[in-house]
Amino acid sequence: MIEEKYICPFCGFESSGAGLCPTCDENLEKICSCGSGKFSADCCSSKSEEEKKSEELIKAEVAGDALKELVKKQEEEIKEEEELSETKEINENE
Repeated sequence: MIEEKYICPFCGFESSGAGLCPTCDENLEKICSCGSGKFSADCCSSKSEEEKKSEELIKAEVAGDALKELVKKQEEEIKEEEELSETKEINENE
């Protein structure tokens, strides 16, 4: 049976269970079971490069969509402000 090993990336504290480091209160990170000594997130059990790139592209697309929505809202607000100022000018002239 392979024993899981967790290490604090900041102070190097080792544990056989997940949780917080008792020394510096940081999250302990799991070591990959392949024997490389690397953290699981950075080793062979981690996602493939293609999956990482896909996730980054999706994040960028979502961020782009959010920016488009923000620009659209700002344009609508500017248009409303212009209409309001025109209405005020007409009311003042009467």
